[in-house]
Order: sequence, then C-alpha cells, then structure tokens
Amino acid sequence: MTATLHPATNPGPRAAAPMPLLVAMMVSSQVAITIFLPSLPAMASSLGTSQAAVQAIIPAYLAAFGLAQLVVGPLADAFGRRRPLLIGLVLFTVASIACAAAPNITFLIIARIFQAIGGCASIVIARAIIRDTTEGAASTRAMAYLGMALGITPAAVPLIGGQLEIAFGWQASFLATAAFGAAVTVATFTNLRETLPPTERRTTKVGDLLRTYGRLVRMPVFVGYGLSVGFTGGAFQAYIAGAAVAYIVVMGVPPESLGLYIISVAVAYTVGNFASGRLSYRVHRHTMMWIGNALTIGGTATTVVLALAGLATPITLIIPLTIYSAGSGFVVPNALAGGLNSVEPPYAGAAAALGGFAQMGCGVLTTLVVAVLIQTSFLQVGAVMTASVAIAFLCFVMLVVRNSR
Repeated sequence: MTATLHPATNPGPRAAAPMPLLVAMMVSSQVAITIFLPSLPAMASSLGTSQAAVQAIIPAYLAAFGLAQLVVGPLADAFGRRRPLLIGLVLFTVASIACAAAPNITFLIIARIFQAIGGCASIVIARAIIRDTTEGAASTRAMAYLGMALGITPAAVPLIGGQLEIAFGWQASFLATAAFGAAVTVATFTNLRETLPPTERRTTKVGDLLRTYGRLVRMPVFVGYGLSVGFTGGAFQAYIAGAAVAYIVVMGVPPESLGLYIISVAVAYTVGNFASGRLSYRVHRHTMMWIGNALTIGGTATTVVLALAGLATPITLIIPLTIYSAGSGFVVPNALAGGLNSVEPPYAGAAAALGGFAQMGCGVLTTLVVAVLIQTSFLQVGAVMTASVAIAFLCFVMLVVRNSR
C-alpha cells in the first residue's frame, strides 16, 4: 500500500445503509456497557468478590473494545463491511450469554473481553459505512443522529437493568443483551448491502497496516479530532464507572432508581447531537466544537465546586451534568465526522478503528482512575471528568485549530 492519506475528495454518492439499522448496530455494543450497572453490588455478592473487582469489568470491556478495533477496522477495509460485521455480531451475542453463565469474576471478565471484541465491529464498521456513503456536512449530520441514539442508550438501559435485577437477578441483563444482539444480527444479515466495492479494498499485510496507522498518527488534525472525542467521552465513562458507587453506596440511591439520575445526562447529549445535526449545514464544525468545549468544561467544573461545598446530591448534580452532556453532543459528532473526513474512504475502516481505539483508551484511563480512587463523595468523579474535558479542549486547540486553514 503506497497511497498517501489525504483529505477526501467526493467520489460520488453511494447507496446509503438504512439509518435504523446503523443505529441498532451501534446501540448493541453500548447496551453492554451500562445495562448491568444497577447489578454491580449484587454481582459482587453473588460472585464472592469485591466491589472494585466487579467494577473492573467496565475498563476490561473498554480496553478490549479499543484494542480489537485496530484489527477489525483494517479487516473491514480488506474484506468489505458486511462479513466482518456479521462475525462480530455473532461473537457479541455468544459472549453475552457466557457473561450470564459466569461462575466467578475471572470467567466474567474473560467473557466481557470477547463480548467487547465482537461488539467493537458494530461501532467501527457503522462509522466506516457512513464514511463510505456520505461527505462533509451530511457526514456530520449522520454522526449526530447516531449520537442521539448512543446518548440515550447508556442512561436508558440501566433503568431496564434495574428492573431485570429485581425480577430475575443480575444474569438477566446479559441475557437481554444477547437477545438484542441476536436480533441485530438477523436484521443485518437480511438488510445490509456491501458499501465498499472490491476495487477499493486494501491489503491486510501487517507491514502495510502498520504504515497506514503510522501515517494516520502523523496527521495532527486527525489525531486532534480523535483525542477530542476520546477525552470528552472519557469524562462520561468516568461518570458511568463512578455513578453506581457515588449514588448507590455513598448517597443511598436504590439500584432500580440509578437510571433516573443518569437519564437527564443522556437526554442532554441527545439534544446536543440533534442541534448539531440541524446546524451542520449552516454553522462551521469548529464553531460548534468551541461551544461544546465551553459547555463541557463549565459543567464538569461546577460538579467539583458543588462537591467541595458539600452540596453534591443527585438532584443538585443534574444541571451541571446536563450542561456537560449537551456540550458533548456538540463536540463528539463534529469531531468524529472531522476525523473521518480527513482521510480517503478506503482508509475509513483503519481511521475509524484508530479513532475508536483512542476513544476507548481514554475511557479505560478515566474509569481506572475512578476505580482506584476512594469515593467518599462525587468529588473524585467530578475531578476526573473535569480533567478529561480540559485535555480534550487542549487537543482541539493545539492539534486541530492550529493545523486547519
């Protein structure tokens, strides 16, 4: 592979994949991240392990998800989008069943790793399909609308998980995830056409793959967009990782009510994505990212102030967390589209994979930091969130803005 990566030119329109199917594909892997959150205390008791050990299934999933993308993305560039996607969905479904059958924490963590490997195909390939079939503002709009679904999912599914926990036990959340994965697999098999022609597919040789990644990481704009997404999303992963302990253990929120305190965050993210999609043809991508970064930093910093003042409760945290989440809805879809549009369509799989790796890597970092901190209030979670979005802003300014015309 000797082609140079450079900003894409418009090769002409291609048949778009059904948007509801792309939404379902991306949502499936997100369900697996948070549906079991209300069950974390029960899982620790059932498996005879500590709360910290059970929390490790979150960064384990994110780490495996991020690393697997580096392989799945190039495979999708070499063999097309459809086959790798279907294989990933089947693996995701089977691994979800294995999670429900876990007899101990070690087995559960291993099953979660395989669940993540399968689940990453949905995110990476869905984004690559969007790059195959859209350009410019249309790409931003598609990412924004997908982001609406991704925003509501992590907060909505704990509500379902809480009810499943009460009725059937912690295993039910993983079985429900498996059922959803199976449904998406069938829908993909029957409705998704290939979007990457054989003539545009790329080699899978290790040397060429490493050279492709080498070129990508030397593109400051691409890297800046990727890290902006990663650390903005990393703040949310820190929130998800710390919410169960901060709300249930420290603040005394019932497990079945956890999702109610998270839902406003998801709704705000959805609203931000919707606004971003509507404005994509009229407002420059960078303008929306400036606005979004201001909101994310302001919102997360306010949670720290509330915690230091002893005023952090589930109710008082709603407003600043909502502000952060709305800002994320401006940052994430614009950065995702900007990163993918900075490379040619045949490299979209590798670009989506590397961007996803950065995103998950940041999520692993923030969740691990939260997991090792002793949570006596929301202060630790808020501090990690604030640091994460501040880094995202610096990456945007130093790498994207300074290197853009």
